[in-house]
Amino acid sequence: MSSLQRRIAAVTDTTANLIAQLRELDRLREQVRKALLSAQKSPQPKRRSSAIPRSHWKSTDREPALSRREPSESAAAPH
Repeated sequence: MSSLQRRIAAVTDTTANLIAQLRELDRLREQVRKALLSAQKSPQPKRRSSAIPRSHWKSTDREPALSRREPSESAAAPH
């Protein structure tokens, strides 16, 4: 097989692969479109709320654990 024939075969193979990928992309795009349409038509389930409303949380419940620690004596007392 000549160099030109090998290059033509490589281009043909690459083209066929790209066409197959493009078809798969189109198929997936259509699948997503249908899923989005279906999701828009169906009623959305309500999210369950927390048993304790946020307004009843203590302020320390929202702070990271490190900020709740008492400052050490060396950090609290100026030198």
